[in-house]
Amino acid sequence: MQSPLLLGWRFDAPPDQLHTPSHDFPRGRLSEINGPRSSGRTTLLHSVLAASTSQGECTALIDTCDAFDPCSADAAGVKLEKLLWVRCKSNGEHALRAADLLIHAGGFGVLALDLIEARASDLARIPATAWFRFRRAIEPSPTVLLVLADRPLTKSCAAKRVMLERRKPVFTGRHPFQLLRKAVSSETQAGLMGSMDGRSPAAAVR
Repeated sequence: MQSPLLLGWRFDAPPDQLHTPSHDFPRGRLSEINGPRSSGRTTLLHSVLAASTSQGECTALIDTCDAFDPCSADAAGVKLEKLLWVRCKSNGEHALRAADLLIHAGGFGVLALDLIEARASDLARIPATAWFRFRRAIEPSPTVLLVLADRPLTKSCAAKRVMLERRKPVFTGRHPFQLLRKAVSSETQAGLMGSMDGRSPAAAVR
């Protein structure tokens, strides 16, 4: 019986997902987290590592600039005995080499490459082919390859990109008796300021 599909055609099954309280990340794919300081990048990273280690999986974090804090990660639910912490002492080239070695070694539920504090000169030297190579190498595995950076680096190689933004506080009451009500995005903050129409912040968010 002749196949109705052309030679070489294939259907890729949807990848399994690693579930976290805020986002799901596909396994066997490259994902990226971007955002400025105080936007929740570290919180999301801890959430991903905690979700993986809670399932008994081994994880790896390539820490380019030695910014990882084991105490806060442990408080967030990361099982540190299941985490391989690779410190690169601000050497971006060593970080990429470590990522390449660990991707091909396999056996990790999550492999995170933290380039947030990397020097701009190091980031500029990363060839686009490196991300394509990482993407192809991770495809047959159940690993979530996670890249963290201030700005998008992996371009079209990322199957999922989470763009975070700094959240601003919204207070209620009048000075000096103000209470923090919540933190909102800059767009929401602008909407609240526009909706006040001369009223106090408390009236605008009540």
